[in-house]
Amino acid sequence: MRKGSPRAGVALAGLAMAAAACGGAATTSGSTSTTSTASTTTTASTTTTAPAVTTPGGTAVPGGFEPGSVTFVSSTTGFVIGIDSSCPAATCVALARTTDGGAHWSALPAPAAGFVSRLGRPSAGVPAVSEVRFADERDGWIYGPSLFATHDGGATWQQVDLGGSVVSLETSGAFVDAVVSPCPGAQECDGSMKLDQAPATGGRFATVLTGPSTRSGATFEELLSLHAPVGFADLTGGDAGQSAVFATSSLADPTGWKAFPDPCTGAMVVEFVAPDTTHLYSLCGGAAGAGNQMKSVVVTSDGKSHVAGTPPPGGDAEALAVSPSSDVVVVAAASGASSLYRSTDGGRTWTTAETYSDGGIGFDDLGFTTSSQGVVIHGLPGPITGEVSQLLMTSDSGATWSVVPIA
Repeated sequence: MRKGSPRAGVALAGLAMAAAACGGAATTSGSTSTTSTASTTTTASTTTTAPAVTTPGGTAVPGGFEPGSVTFVSSTTGFVIGIDSSCPAATCVALARTTDGGAHWSALPAPAAGFVSRLGRPSAGVPAVSEVRFADERDGWIYGPSLFATHDGGATWQQVDLGGSVVSLETSGAFVDAVVSPCPGAQECDGSMKLDQAPATGGRFATVLTGPSTRSGATFEELLSLHAPVGFADLTGGDAGQSAVFATSSLADPTGWKAFPDPCTGAMVVEFVAPDTTHLYSLCGGAAGAGNQMKSVVVTSDGKSHVAGTPPPGGDAEALAVSPSSDVVVVAAASGASSLYRSTDGGRTWTTAETYSDGGIGFDDLGFTTSSQGVVIHGLPGPITGEVSQLLMTSDSGATWSVVPIA
């Protein structure tokens, strides 16, 4: 979460949004997904067809698999990382893939790393990760705070050193961007957050943006949302007294990132999502107490911002998802229980889609893959909460959510 700096207004100051006709691939909030298709280029005398995608076949999913992070690149193909609780350390990272919308799963090779949940601390001397993102069937990343990349569908993984701890990573279009903290492990330190970018298909990361010097921690989840060609990043770090939000209308231009008004006025910026190239949805959280928190959803378009509506007060705001059509909005919240709130009119009115009496273990990677399909991880893997984590999926735009077994 981010403590927003008080502002007189929340208008988009001069950001030139790309036209909707230039929209990129489908994205999911939290677990950003992109759908890629093979392309064919034809000239007067020559036809060139992109080579077929080759990915590893997979093996049986470990019996002790507990999910921790999810990303779908299409309505059928998705990836989940979690804990293989049957390994000697009980925290070995395991990777599973589905190619039929979650009906069946197979295990893929995973990096030699330990899994660390959002409430845990990485072990000294062992690379630790917590999140997974894939751009397509071949190009993927497992990160948080260490970073590993694959460009052969998970057959092999290479550790990538960005000179700090990767606290957020998203991919859209031809790019992958990572927010990097200068702090190692779970420590706090003084320094500048930075935004690094690389081609999604492989290549070196380069720094495209550096935030102000601040005191922050490596496990702080920064705000990052991409919907090619636009992007939004928050490099504020842990300093509540300043705001360092940036936006670009061209991910292809490394110099195109400009200062952007804090989307929440005197409140916490919990998460923001760009479901298309012309809108930004922000989840703002106010003062919390007795298991409740005032929440609002702010929508920004054409240089103007307005509060679309207020989700129910129960629980502290955790995550935001917006369907590609921008009509369906889902908010995750947790305190004594964990709830998913849903709006079908862009955030104006709300209903409670699901509530779990789980002590408030919460959610991760809430997002839509299509207008009707969405995913979220409920709970935390491992013994940290005493509850077994699970993958939930919706096929009716978030009205109902079902447990998806990964075996």
